[in-house]
Amino acid sequence: MPAEPKPKAVAQQFLEALGIVTSCVTPQRLNVSSHAYTPNEPNTAAFIEPVSLRGKPGGPSGLFLDVAHMFMITDTDPSGNKRQWRVTTRMYQYSLLDHDQTDLLVYHWQPGADFGGPDHPHVHVSATLNARVDAITERPIGLHALHVATGRVSLEAIVRMLIDDFHIKPRRVGWRDLLDKTEAVFREEATQQA
Repeated sequence: MPAEPKPKAVAQQFLEALGIVTSCVTPQRLNVSSHAYTPNEPNTAAFIEPVSLRGKPGGPSGLFLDVAHMFMITDTDPSGNKRQWRVTTRMYQYSLLDHDQTDLLVYHWQPGADFGGPDHPHVHVSATLNARVDAITERPIGLHALHVATGRVSLEAIVRMLIDDFHIKPRRVGWRDLLDKTEAVFREEATQQA
């Protein structure tokens, strides 16, 4: 019977998957908190600063990506008899910014008292809608301050959106397959936390 993975091995596998995802659009590596392999401690993988994204023609797209992903290594056996470690997401913030590094889209999931927003996953959109309230009147609705509800959003979904919809140049051959493979791990984790 194979030995159960140790906390460090489980965290390394998780961080490797995050690195594969971001490498589909940037060579910049995520910076990891110094105690990233300590169980039951909040850890963060994040860019030091937003990274510039290349357009499909090869030049700058004028867009930037910022990522902050908080995770924790936890023991899945509540009795403590058999150590089975896994990584769980505690918070994420994925931001798409313009040339001036102004937020365009910010996907959040920040549950718990440590964060200021609502517990549910949501997106902030830097835009204003003009809603018709009757036949002649429009009312502006600023979306930037609203918490537009989403389900949990994977980093893979963000990267896929950047390539497909924002025409960011993929940096890896077979990026779709890579994202599909790593996203399966995200779906497994999200199912376990539901």
